[in-house]
Amino acid sequence: MNIREFYQKTSNSNFHASWISLGLAVVFFIGHVINMIPGPILWITAPFIFFSIAQYIIHRIYESRIKELPDDLFGTNADLLDAEHILLKFLPAPTLRLLLFAPDGSLMGEVRDRNMRWFMWMIPNFLSMLLPKRYELVDHEGRLLAKYHIKMGLFNNMSIMNADGGLIGSYQEKRTFVKIEGMIYKEDGTEWMPVHTPGSLTSFEIVTNDGEKIVSYQQGWMPFEWGRRFKANTPILTFSAHVEEIPRFIIIGFCAATLNHHSN
Repeated sequence: MNIREFYQKTSNSNFHASWISLGLAVVFFIGHVINMIPGPILWITAPFIFFSIAQYIIHRIYESRIKELPDDLFGTNADLLDAEHILLKFLPAPTLRLLLFAPDGSLMGEVRDRNMRWFMWMIPNFLSMLLPKRYELVDHEGRLLAKYHIKMGLFNNMSIMNADGGLIGSYQEKRTFVKIEGMIYKEDGTEWMPVHTPGSLTSFEIVTNDGEKIVSYQQGWMPFEWGRRFKANTPILTFSAHVEEIPRFIIIGFCAATLNHHSN
């Protein structure tokens, strides 16, 4: 997959959601006409109609963006373990599907929910936040790289494992209305990377207790060349030089857990 295919899938998802919502409005209207659904029909159908219009507008926006992409704008799939910059995009899904792109528009990997089911579309976001989760990180070929288990509760309490199930780290979160605080631990429970991020999650850095900068996160600005492929508010992870695979896996898991309910 590349960024063009991502936009196409997102556009199709919005298109189908638009027609499903409009269809539900028609069903409720017919039910009202034949006296099966009492009450003010305008108030009943209006939310579905407005949602349908909004989804169709988003569909058209993505279609326009696809047409603006040059055909030769994409590179080959880069190695997720060596990449300096990773751009994050959420694919419409009932739970988590976080796609990891290179600046050239090619797909490097994905974090996805191992328990994705169609009925998850019906669970409200505030309730979904409380449920336990099992995520997995795969590369662009689908090869398993890491696993993330998040316990039930309002705050993220996550265990991070390698592909074989061995513990490589953990994250415990404390959240307030204005910021997110927590601690990333090594596999032996040693404190490793303190987390202090603003609640808006527009930019932050993660540094070890020894003062080593691991990664920076930024949203709202990018180089002009990248802007030809991605929207300006696309989140960007920038890893410091020579960051090994374990801290990469941990940071990607942290972002997936923290950003999930901002976009799904």
